[in-house]
Amino acid sequence: MKILFISSHAFLPSTRKTSVHFVSQALADRGHAVSTVSVGFSTLTYLKDRSLYRSLASAQKNRFVEQSPGYRSACYMPLFHPFSTQNPTLNRATGWFFRLYGQVLPHFLKEELRSADAVFLEGGTSLCLFDAIRRCKPEILLIYFRRDHLDSIGASSYLTEVEQRIAPLFDHVCVPSPCMARHLPARSKVTYLPQGIEKRAFDLCRTSPYPRNSRNAVVVGNMLFDKDAVIAMAASAPDVCFHLFGSGICGPFPGNVKVYGERPFGETVPFIKFADFGIAPYKMSKRERYLVQSSLKLIQYSYCLLPIVAPDLLSGSRANLIVYRQDGEDDWATVIGRALEAKRSTAWNKGILSWTDVAMRVEEQLTALRTPQACGDGFTERLESPGLLAFAPAGLRDPLRISSTTT
Repeated sequence: MKILFISSHAFLPSTRKTSVHFVSQALADRGHAVSTVSVGFSTLTYLKDRSLYRSLASAQKNRFVEQSPGYRSACYMPLFHPFSTQNPTLNRATGWFFRLYGQVLPHFLKEELRSADAVFLEGGTSLCLFDAIRRCKPEILLIYFRRDHLDSIGASSYLTEVEQRIAPLFDHVCVPSPCMARHLPARSKVTYLPQGIEKRAFDLCRTSPYPRNSRNAVVVGNMLFDKDAVIAMAASAPDVCFHLFGSGICGPFPGNVKVYGERPFGETVPFIKFADFGIAPYKMSKRERYLVQSSLKLIQYSYCLLPIVAPDLLSGSRANLIVYRQDGEDDWATVIGRALEAKRSTAWNKGILSWTDVAMRVEEQLTALRTPQACGDGFTERLESPGLLAFAPAGLRDPLRISSTTT
């Protein structure tokens, strides 16, 4: 099968990996012809990140390059591109730019669509292209690869409005947490596709990056990053070294904090595997509780049997959580002490999938969409019944099962 992924992430060896990178690569490893297109980049990117701009422009600018056998990547780079900001008023005013951006597909993308069997659009700028893709190839399978609530990642209000309009028009919507279906129109065809993990990378890692007899905590990723919470943790535990990975994370921090910026996935693996505990410093609301299932850092920490320090809104969802009061923790030393003293249990990583497992579930869904009779009428009904998706936090201890086909 020929599959195309369109995402706001860059597909480069030097940048961090998210689920769209792992799933697309796993599908290529299973013999599919997979292409990826990065959107939301232009000459404006040079002003924000010169190194990223140069890497994309030198190799992938408006053309595909082979990353590995059966796996190609390109970056759509016009002169300008629309972008979301932290200013709600400005976001509302730039809706016209997103509309204009999505009206016309670049030639190299049109050529790719003509031979593709299925297109996955990840939430964000790629949603602008939905109508143009349908016009270009009406019969193509269009799947919404929804990983987060758009407002949780700071997306423009225009994009959230587009999402509500087109979600029911996708052939399929896959979400990493069942509760995410609640915020989509009722006619959306939604199923639960769990996140996975690059198990082999962790299993083969043998060397710790930490000094002998030292105590270390790790943070990977900057989503909803609560800087004040990390500062308070570090100040309360001067004998623990805190290692922070993620773009845009900057000080000042106490002296026992090390900031690494964004690093390739492989470089973060030993820091996770050999840490004493992991931290998920989310500054979150109840709306973001879907992160108990969708957060890659939580899954990676759990696979490595790490205790996890996290805000109390996630309380009760994972057996290895050590929670703190997000609205005003006053005993950080006790929180950190509990994390350091926690006894690890192999039950913490029970039921975690590999990315190959996830890719196999994607294949099942694509097969059902192309030939529904292959999986029977029951499967088609489940795809068309988002009401079947019920959120149960305890499902992370007894892995959540929506149906035997979709989990």
